[in-house]
Amino acid sequence: MTTRQTFSIVDYCVFGGVLLLSLLIGVYHAIRGKHTNEELLLGGRKMSIVPVAVSIMVSFLSAILILGSPAEMYVNGVQYWISVLAYAALLPAVAILFVPIFYRCGITTVYEYLEFRFENNLLRALCVLIYLVRTSLYMAIALYAPSLALSFTTTLSLEASIIGTAVVGTLYTTFGGLKAVVWADVLQAIVMAAGMVAIVVQGAINVGGFTNIFYINAEHQRMTFFDFTLNPWQRHNFWNLFFGTLFLWTTVFGVNQSSIQRYLSLPTLRAAKVACLLNAPATILYKTLGCMTGLAIFATYADCDPLKMGLIEKKDQLVPYFVLDQMSYITGLPGLFVACIMSGALSTISSGLNSLAAITWQDFLVKISFFKDMSEVRRSWTTRLLSFLYGCLAVGLAFMVSQLGGVLQASLAINGALSGPVLGVFCLGIFVPFSNGKGAVVGMLTAGAISTWAVFGAYGSGKRPEPLPTSIAGCTGNMTSLVSSTTPLPIDTSPVPAVEEDESFLHQYVYGISYQLYNMIGCLMCVIIGSIVSLLTGCNRREVSESLVNPLAYKLFNWINRFTRDDSSDPRYAADNPIFTMPTYKQTEAN
Repeated sequence: MTTRQTFSIVDYCVFGGVLLLSLLIGVYHAIRGKHTNEELLLGGRKMSIVPVAVSIMVSFLSAILILGSPAEMYVNGVQYWISVLAYAALLPAVAILFVPIFYRCGITTVYEYLEFRFENNLLRALCVLIYLVRTSLYMAIALYAPSLALSFTTTLSLEASIIGTAVVGTLYTTFGGLKAVVWADVLQAIVMAAGMVAIVVQGAINVGGFTNIFYINAEHQRMTFFDFTLNPWQRHNFWNLFFGTLFLWTTVFGVNQSSIQRYLSLPTLRAAKVACLLNAPATILYKTLGCMTGLAIFATYADCDPLKMGLIEKKDQLVPYFVLDQMSYITGLPGLFVACIMSGALSTISSGLNSLAAITWQDFLVKISFFKDMSEVRRSWTTRLLSFLYGCLAVGLAFMVSQLGGVLQASLAINGALSGPVLGVFCLGIFVPFSNGKGAVVGMLTAGAISTWAVFGAYGSGKRPEPLPTSIAGCTGNMTSLVSSTTPLPIDTSPVPAVEEDESFLHQYVYGISYQLYNMIGCLMCVIIGSIVSLLTGCNRREVSESLVNPLAYKLFNWINRFTRDDSSDPRYAADNPIFTMPTYKQTEAN
């Protein structure tokens, strides 16, 4: 077994060049920009449409797209690819239903909307804390996963990889603000696309053409796209993938602070809508590239599975292994690949740092008199300090993830369990005009508790999907090992032991539900429970601005109220008044 390939000087130059350009973007905007929080957090509300659209997309695809999607294709086939169809439906819905509500409020953070709508400080504080926890953990994962790949493909240690990536992302975010984040994301999006295209092209060369990629995958049972079985307990089928993606990515594009912050950085509502809509084709393109990458890698190793051979330990190492094994003959390509992964990590980290700083300032510190009386320059430096501190926190969490594997799994479970109920809270506010603060708090806490129980129960049950069959019939003795460069690992050809079925109700019907549906279930539970509690606690007995709710929902509930309300001495409920007032609202721009 030969010694594994390592980086050449050219590879280091390509990789280092991407990091240096990201830093220079931050320096440029730090020198050129104004020292105000409006500039740092919202780009002065004068950003351009295309860069903002690209930034929103790459902030959430990150290294998970580059490492995770190919691994899913390789192990379980193309069915996951169907999820791209949901983007064509969800992004127009977000542009029509969510973006106008938040944009017209003139807010800085999305959680300001909750206080305007429900006048409930507890609800706003709970949602902010959930976001802080989720985003901090997600940044740690986004930092750890690509650093692990970097430590495998270069001579850098895992610790040096984590610190180096975090330092670059933190510095250009801290000093350049949102403008630096957005324009660095554009650079990183280009690098990510180039890296994935290079892998697909190399895979096609290996098997004699692009069509052969699909033929080989079809021969090995990996090209089953559509399964219309209506079964929420099946890991992947059309309905679970479509509706799971619909709810999960509505949370991402519709109510996530990083996305809303970018919409608000644009000068007009129309521009914000266009930026949102542009994410549909862009996200579909990048997801497709990620899936094609997995198919190309499988086609190359269809008869010599590196996982079964023991050349790699985890499926997430497939892409780094392929690059070193198949692309090292072209100087600079391994460097481009690592730059591709690091670009995904940097886009996620920088967006997370900027949004965390915005939320901490706007939702907490600005209410304290000491910070309220600060000059604009001092406020901007306080925000920069917040970004820096969150960068340090991300490094610490990434080290914890690297030492305790369970933390990684737990953080993913927490994110899946809590993001759905938070989406439910915003849906209550926008689409259920009679909902009140009590209903929103009870709905979110109850749905969050049930979702967390179900998610952790599923992870703890030990059930894992059975991978599709692979082969080692075509393996030769001269193969590069990414795990060991001296001692061959034993080849395990024994069948995977079947997990003993647990027929209990919990394991079969609660823990066995498809992971794709966690967000949808959490959201729907929050809306249903919140609506019931609101009805039981007297609905919303205060004036609600029409600008804070969906216009159709507003008109529908006022129409229903005309047939259901009692005669009341309260003039707000007189026969000639709607249940909700319609105050004059100065709109920034008409639709």
